[in-house]
Amino acid sequence: MGNGALDRRPDTRETESFLQSQEGVLDASVWYQEGRLVANLVVHRYAVVNVEEIREGCARELGVGKAPALILVMRESDRR
Repeated sequence: MGNGALDRRPDTRETESFLQSQEGVLDASVWYQEGRLVANLVVHRYAVVNVEEIREGCARELGVGKAPALILVMRESDRR
């Protein structure tokens, strides 16, 4: 049995898929923290990303409820 509050939250997979489709994004993970949708993006080391544009695009495509309130960005590591 799941937690009822958690069960009513939108599925994060659609948001992850949208974020992963953005230019320069190598990986994305999305989760709920303190009632807010949070995303972590791993981007190409030379990528230029605008998190506001990504958030607005996500809200436009998927709806405001599936757009992250906070987007964290990490560059891919130089280490191989």
